Amino acid sequence: MIQYTIQRVLLAIPTLLGITLLSFLIMRLAPGDPVDLFLGGVAGGEGISTDRQADMEKTRRDLRRQLGLDQPLHIQYLSWLSNLLLRVEDLDAYERGALLADEVLGGLKVAERAELAALEGTARKTRFLEHFRKARPGRVDDLVKSPFWQSRLFSAEQNYEYGGAGIELLQTGQTRWITLNLGRSFKDHEPVIDHILDRLPITLEINLISLVFAYLIGVPLGILLSVKQNSFTDRLAGTATFMLWSMPSFWVGMLLILFFCNKEFFYWFPASGIQSLHASDDWSWWRLFADHAHHMALPVLASTYASFAGISRYMRTSMLENLRLDYVRTAQAKGLRYRVVVLRHVLRNSLIPIVTLMAGLLPGMIAGSVFIETIFTIPGMGFLAFQSVIVRDYPMAMALFTIGGALSLAGILVADILLKAVDPRIDFAGMRG
Repeated sequence: MIQYTIQRVLLAIPTLLGITLLSFLIMRLAPGDPVDLFLGGVAGGEGISTDRQADMEKTRRDLRRQLGLDQPLHIQYLSWLSNLLLRVEDLDAYERGALLADEVLGGLKVAERAELAALEGTARKTRFLEHFRKARPGRVDDLVKSPFWQSRLFSAEQNYEYGGAGIELLQTGQTRWITLNLGRSFKDHEPVIDHILDRLPITLEINLISLVFAYLIGVPLGILLSVKQNSFTDRLAGTATFMLWSMPSFWVGMLLILFFCNKEFFYWFPASGIQSLHASDDWSWWRLFADHAHHMALPVLASTYASFAGISRYMRTSMLENLRLDYVRTAQAKGLRYRVVVLRHVLRNSLIPIVTLMAGLLPGMIAGSVFIETIFTIPGMGFLAFQSVIVRDYPMAMALFTIGGALSLAGILVADILLKAVDPRIDFAGMRG
């Protein structure tokens, strides 16, 4: 099992690289240019003078150079990929000065640091310089001549702070090692990873809750329909699940808003957001939870209905196939009650294809979150992806596609592991890839 898991993880690496390459090519080859969007359509030159057109063209070239769009496509992709994996950067003079000051600050006693914290401005720097001369007499000139010291921004706690677009793994005084550098958003020039970390929990919340509800409803419903085959309940529920399965999520989401967020029908739920505008920290945790659950009810419902409808149909079919096998008749002939046979033996064997469905359900839910979050104006990854594609925010879109692909591959791996738990007879030792 461990060997198989390692093989699947290693296989996921080239798969994820293929996803990133395909996403990169789709975004770059799609019509539209982010520079033209930034310039508000003026870059075309309609209705402006020749001199103004020349200035706009120069601005356009400078902006493309600043965003890195003037390089060949393969250089852009390789640069993005290297930043994602690992990048070694040299610290500038300001950062080296800040680190030098922090090294001396870390060696001071608690009372000495408290004394510095009580001082302000020039007095604090003068007092710290006295400590610095005692601790590092040969590095005084390096500190005083550094841009950090000349900027007059000195803290008694910590002065060095990484302000890049990735995650700092290690810094050695002269260099730092950065990973997951997804770049900066074209829209607001903020680190992409900060936007991702803000939005990812909301998307995961919707999808994981929807997945749990889909199995909690779909599996028991499939069992019920299988033991009541060809009954009125089976026909009625079968028709209903087929209808739910066929309805697109964006259409159902709009219907939910129309009928349950409208004063003309049933104004039971809010139409957008994840919490009330007047929510505050003064509320109790229960009130905050209830308010959040009230806002998330319809988005979760819109993400769940098709999944549990599909799971119930697959579960019914799998149960019926197992109910016709010889071991069921043998168990009943030995005197086991029908309920025991169904729940203890038939159910476990029928779960095997249901578990494998998770490999397709989780990626489908992640893709469907684009529609759900856009319709309900939920600040998740799906809504962010929609906005990024509209404004041609290449770094943001690439990051979202990459994370979506990684989550999908993780879902497939989890489904394989659960398959072993459901059916211990499965042996991964002889499998390859």
